[in-house]
Amino acid sequence: MEPIPPIPEPQPLESPAPTMSLAGKLMNVIAAPGEVFDDIKAAPPRVANWLVPVLFFAAVSVIAVCILFAQPAIRQNIHDQQVKALDQKVQSGKMTQAQEDQALQMMDKFMGPTMLAVFGSFGAVLNSFISVFWWALVLWLCGRWFLKAQFDYLKAVEVAALATVILVLGMILSTLLAVILGRLYVGPSLALLVSDFDPTRRSHLLLGATNVVYFWHTGVLALGLAKLSGAPVTKAVIILFSYWILAELLLIAVGLGAWTL
Repeated sequence: MEPIPPIPEPQPLESPAPTMSLAGKLMNVIAAPGEVFDDIKAAPPRVANWLVPVLFFAAVSVIAVCILFAQPAIRQNIHDQQVKALDQKVQSGKMTQAQEDQALQMMDKFMGPTMLAVFGSFGAVLNSFISVFWWALVLWLCGRWFLKAQFDYLKAVEVAALATVILVLGMILSTLLAVILGRLYVGPSLALLVSDFDPTRRSHLLLGATNVVYFWHTGVLALGLAKLSGAPVTKAVIILFSYWILAELLLIAVGLGAWTL
């Protein structure tokens, strides 16, 4: 009678490799975004991966707004641009002098540093959340429509939220430049070459759109899209930068239309 071979003991299941910590993601999205997005794709969705970056983005935005509107030179610059826009409407017949005087009185009531800081802070917080979820929607739709890929929308939210770390760095730099130069609409862009930036001029707005932080941010988002979809990075870059260019041109057109109303 042949001996019965011993039954092998079941091997313990290997524990999953530990994922990158949230602090590591926030730091590495600048130095090694590909590794961060690989981790996002492999790990289950986590609310902290998008909520913490968005809150950080909102907090820095509020601080930047309060610093900017505390500068008398910047408030005066905003006031002068609004007066210039009203004068042009009077000259073109779109507004009477009496209407301009009334508009200036109303404007002076809301141009104090406190009111500007309150309204600006509210807008900054709202923009922080809207921009993240909008970019996530863009990533998700581009993945489905152009790359024929299926991935969870919340994964796109995490990618878009973590990429705001780049916008935070750009906001800090832009705030410093604005305080030093005493005017808004500046940043690491060709707008620095214009000493009297005019938001009613298309050429000036185009110069302001050539912001290296925007290029960096869009490029990182494109890498995130490539990682989530499994598509080539080059294809994702072409798709996302095409969207970004069209969106910037549309925003410039809408902005010019708002100034001329």
